[in-house]
Amino acid sequence: MRIPARFLPCAAAALLAASAAEAQRRPRESTGSVTVVESADPANYPARFEVVGRGPVPRMRSTELWAFRGVDGRDYVYTGTNGGCAQCVGSTLFIWDVSNPAAPVLTDSVMVDAGAISDVAVNQAGTLAALARRGGTTRRNGVVFLDLADPAHPRPAGHFWESLGGGVESVWLDGDRLYASDLATGEMAVLDVSNPRDARVVGRWAPPLGPNIDASSRFLADVQVRDGLAYLAYWNDGFVILDVGNGVRSGTPNRPRLVSQTRYTTQYNRQRYGNTNAVFAYTTADGRRLAFVGDAIVPPGADPRRPMEIGGRLHVFDVTRVEAPREVAWYEVPGRGISRFWAEGDRLYVATNNGGLRALDVSVPLSGRLRDPELAVLPTRDAASAVPELSVTWAAMAHNGLVFATDLHSGLWVTRLLPAAP
Repeated sequence: MRIPARFLPCAAAALLAASAAEAQRRPRESTGSVTVVESADPANYPARFEVVGRGPVPRMRSTELWAFRGVDGRDYVYTGTNGGCAQCVGSTLFIWDVSNPAAPVLTDSVMVDAGAISDVAVNQAGTLAALARRGGTTRRNGVVFLDLADPAHPRPAGHFWESLGGGVESVWLDGDRLYASDLATGEMAVLDVSNPRDARVVGRWAPPLGPNIDASSRFLADVQVRDGLAYLAYWNDGFVILDVGNGVRSGTPNRPRLVSQTRYTTQYNRQRYGNTNAVFAYTTADGRRLAFVGDAIVPPGADPRRPMEIGGRLHVFDVTRVEAPREVAWYEVPGRGISRFWAEGDRLYVATNNGGLRALDVSVPLSGRLRDPELAVLPTRDAASAVPELSVTWAAMAHNGLVFATDLHSGLWVTRLLPAAP
């Protein structure tokens, strides 16, 4: 997740990506020093996360995850890895049966030729998984497909690398189309995966380049598709919405059409950054159409093996009119940054690196800087972690009344949001 050599994307990913020398070559970085930011006390919040179960992964760096109900009626979580450290392997997908969430069972693992599994997605039917990969030894990166007829033991179902050899950062499955971030071109590639063994690119889109701007400056960090609209986190090109079948701009998956593009900057250590890094579209129970958009800014010298200061915010956009998104609120955990997030049941679950797993109430009106909607925090750390007692919460996803999270150093966390203890 978020590790192209020329950018400084997701906080944790950037830390895995490069040496200090590489970091100095990256554009628009902060020159601020790294400081330790104290952790929040979970007892001071109106709700709490109960740790239901654990899937420890202390010897590899855990990254992306996807939770789903398999075709066999059981619940699973697939977690990826990143190889950005000595003796780390970034080519493994772990398969967890979480039907008994108190005791996750590691049923299998899948290894691919990759330096990192940068994203994982499962289709709505629970029959096909897609793994984004980069850093392969043969440069045949692209996407690997898995047949989930037996979700406890997925089997290869094809791969596509021919025009995605530079690597893929993010993937999303919608019907028989796969939306992928092409690291080489900075484009969104659309693949027909109706037959994953013969997948093919059927569409592409990228923002136009300005004067004297090279195509290598484009970076698509994240993509999500809902109701015929593609929501894109496009780094310094901002928050983008495309019509890929909704009809608002007569777009189709094969011919995406621009609906809106919102560039913004966030101030950190007296500098301003774009760094649009993650996106999640959501409609609340009372019908408000929102898009949560996150950015992350990593200062030089930050090290995932120790507490670190990270910049970045979560921006809340009202997308009732997708042609004109309007930022209505924002949220930040000072010094922690924003990684990945997921909304369900009018709750937003946010991975905030050293700030742990957090929950926000989005059922209430959201305006200005968000403080009161913050419900709970959980440090995803323990003494058995690869780095003891240090959280680097990477990703979060809600499924079947539970909240799943990955931590870079400790693996899979299975939690449940509950009222605060009396």
